[in-house]
Amino acid sequence: MRFAAEAWLWMLLLPPALWALLRWSDGRAQADLGRLLGRRAGEHVEGRPVTALAWRRFFLLTGLCWLALALARPQWGTHEIEMRQRGTDVVIALDVSNSMRAQDVVPSRMARAKAELAGFLDDYDQGRVGLVLFAGQAFVQCPLTLDRGTAQLFLRMADTDMISTQGTAIASALQVSGQLLVGGRSPGADGARQAILLVTDGEDLEGGWREAAASCREQGIVIVPVGVGEESGGLVPDPESEGFLKDDQGSVVMSRLDLASLQELADAGPGFVFRIGRGGLDRRALHDVIARLGERDLGGRQVARYEERFIWPLGLALASLWLGALVRPRRRAATAIAVAALLLGLAATPVRAAPWQQPGGAAARRGHDLYRAGDYEGALKFFETARAEAPDDPRLSLAVGEALSRLGRHEEAEREFARALSQSSDPDLRSESLYNSGTNALSAGDPRRAVEQLRRSLDLDPAQRDALHNLELAVRSLEQPPPEDQEDQQQQ
Repeated sequence: MRFAAEAWLWMLLLPPALWALLRWSDGRAQADLGRLLGRRAGEHVEGRPVTALAWRRFFLLTGLCWLALALARPQWGTHEIEMRQRGTDVVIALDVSNSMRAQDVVPSRMARAKAELAGFLDDYDQGRVGLVLFAGQAFVQCPLTLDRGTAQLFLRMADTDMISTQGTAIASALQVSGQLLVGGRSPGADGARQAILLVTDGEDLEGGWREAAASCREQGIVIVPVGVGEESGGLVPDPESEGFLKDDQGSVVMSRLDLASLQELADAGPGFVFRIGRGGLDRRALHDVIARLGERDLGGRQVARYEERFIWPLGLALASLWLGALVRPRRRAATAIAVAALLLGLAATPVRAAPWQQPGGAAARRGHDLYRAGDYEGALKFFETARAEAPDDPRLSLAVGEALSRLGRHEEAEREFARALSQSSDPDLRSESLYNSGTNALSAGDPRRAVEQLRRSLDLDPAQRDALHNLELAVRSLEQPPPEDQEDQQQQ
């Protein structure tokens, strides 16, 4: 197995980091609650059973792990596909005779030609390229390949001492290059869109090159001559004598670029000779000439492709995230209490809407709608009408108490919450009644009563975050001196 995008595997560090952060946050909350409740903190925090919140965290963090694996694109198993290539076949026929050591271009004709051709190959992405070296004879240095790096490697190896037979056998170079191109054609294809890049100084041409050029043209192969050097010529260094090359009569050899012969070759091709001289090769124009030849089908090859398997971890990620979204801690309908906000600068969770299916029929449903719309007077009337139909239902007593608390009638609300508490033996409803009683007391400015009722609510349901929050507000309110005491201290 392999991963096509391994960088995403770093994302696997995120879920453990989030888990550690949540554990640290829980520890802070436990410590704060311990400071508020003292020895009773363990009754509300420690030893709690696994809650819906814990399962929610588990599914969400697990989903993130699977998502990271999916993004990393796991792959295993392979299948083969056929890759077809289109482009232009080009064979570079490079002169490596002794005259290419001439220094009329810096540092030498050979070094300058190799540098310019390397730059040409860097930009060439139009098809396959091959390399033929020639002097008194020619041979294939690199067969046709799409791998420009391989072609450049063989180009760097080219030197003037690779062929012992000296001369400028252009005929042999054209024949070997033509055979290489013809052998690389698809069955039934013609020679169109194939070219020979003849790189030479053109000096001391041997016979038969015109016939070889005509044979290439008959096969549809275009010859693009590239002259290396200057017509003014240059001396040819002799590595054996550490001087300059001499002829049989002992005279120093002056090598000159033979443009006339190269122009004759160019007339049947692009019409002009490219130059590698003091000004360098016009690579853009050379690319344009090759591009005008068009593209041909270079054949196909079987390539092994890995099978993508990201769908499996992606499916598990979606399933885990979906389960995490389904598992929700018990939610309470809540808004801010103005009294606590004024006292502490914080918003306490208000009286919660009771989780009941209205037994009072249409009146209860109407009251519930008005309550949610903020019409507490109207809601109270409908709740009382509904309770007349079911006077022993603690949920309706809770609803009446909630509406009264919203209207600021805290004493009446407290009586309704006490009535609901006495009417029910269900732990959840009793916890609701005590919670609402404590929150109502907090709103009425009686934090001591609020602490008592909220603690009793937590005894029945330790996992209540709303109750813990309001209990903290009530304890802080008790710790603050009364407003009159604050004024006396300021006057003193």
